[in-house]
Amino acid sequence: MIKHFSANKSGGVTTTNLDGVTSATNGPKISTRDFKNKSVFVEVPVNTGAVTVTIEASYNGSTWFELDQKVYTATTGSDLYSYTDHFPFMRTTTTTQSNSTVSAEITGES
Repeated sequence: MIKHFSANKSGGVTTTNLDGVTSATNGPKISTRDFKNKSVFVEVPVNTGAVTVTIEASYNGSTWFELDQKVYTATTGSDLYSYTDHFPFMRTTTTTQSNSTVSAEITGES
């Protein structure tokens, strides 16, 4: 299933890729082919254990490769990643978690 962006007030688009997940999760693939500028917002508001968050891209929607990865070890935090390379699909993933919660938004702009 391909999840599409929804328009927001500023003319860009945004979609929730991870919504407060608390276990190992592959977010759904997001079609980003129409957008030159893409940003990924990652938030870990609850973390008393450890979690690894990975931002991935794909040219075909099936084979994924890592763009960025960060390990949050018993700390909370938020990060912003920006991309201008052409990736038809993007998603975020998490590893097995220990007492942590992760949310991620993928945004795009032409």
